[in-house]
Amino acid sequence: MHKVNQKTVKAIPAILASMLSLVLALPVQAQGLSNAELSASSPSVAQLAIIIDDIGNSWQKGLDAIALPGNITFAVMPHRKHSIQLAERAGRLGKEVMLHAPMATMNNRELGAGALHENLGEKLFKLRLRFAIDNIPYVRGINNHMGSRLTTSTNAMGWVMDVLKEKQLFFVDSRTHANSIAFEQAQQYGLASAKRDVFLDHERTLDAVHRQFKLAVTIAKEYGNAIAIGHPHNVTLRYLEHVIPQLEQHHIETIFVSALLKTGNQSRPNTARYNLPKPQPDLDELFARLEKKRNLSLNQNNRKPESTVHN
Repeated sequence: MHKVNQKTVKAIPAILASMLSLVLALPVQAQGLSNAELSASSPSVAQLAIIIDDIGNSWQKGLDAIALPGNITFAVMPHRKHSIQLAERAGRLGKEVMLHAPMATMNNRELGAGALHENLGEKLFKLRLRFAIDNIPYVRGINNHMGSRLTTSTNAMGWVMDVLKEKQLFFVDSRTHANSIAFEQAQQYGLASAKRDVFLDHERTLDAVHRQFKLAVTIAKEYGNAIAIGHPHNVTLRYLEHVIPQLEQHHIETIFVSALLKTGNQSRPNTARYNLPKPQPDLDELFARLEKKRNLSLNQNNRKPESTVHN
């Protein structure tokens, strides 16, 4: 028998560790997996930024919206009764807050306090926008409330971007008019900016919200991310409350708008938001369960109380 060298035995663990580190350092292909195979084994995550507009008008609806799970961004109206308190609450709970700036419309709709009109002139316009921004706690950016007229004005959008650059805030074009130049103007100013992809609740029915949500997911899966805008309507909040907790297991991640802007917003044609949503079996199954629960609740509410009179 050969005599075992004790020094060699003691050195074996170190030798094995060194060999293992070399194996781990090899390229993926050298370990038997191609890039294509790696991608197939790890499904990519689609990122969805959800903005809830019109926060500040109603205390209860604001609270219900802020209670939604996930990384939701809240667009707060300026100088409304509950704006400051709701923005404070959202910010302290780690949610993202932005200003929902009222902007002039083609049909001259009444917009309330903080409304921005081109006929204010540059000085008063910028003063009003700064005042609105400074009155919203935790503000990170802005988007437009209405604005079908103002977002088509190069002068007015230039004034907006001057203030946002000064305040170092991001901008989201809600795209309330097809001829909006707001996003392009923000890009020219070098601002972090994006465009809305989908409105969730133009129609306030569960079916419509579900259809629009599927469209947002379709865009997110195709282009990596999407921005969906909703409002604190009961139907919207109820839908999101049930669906958001289920998204992660289906490789969909809710992220703040600021996070989306950091990761990059891939260019897509404007027509993408008008396409039909692709089939989303998992979401359809969730929706079916929600509808079943809603119908059961309605049936219970409509059931007549039993008579307490005994014959």
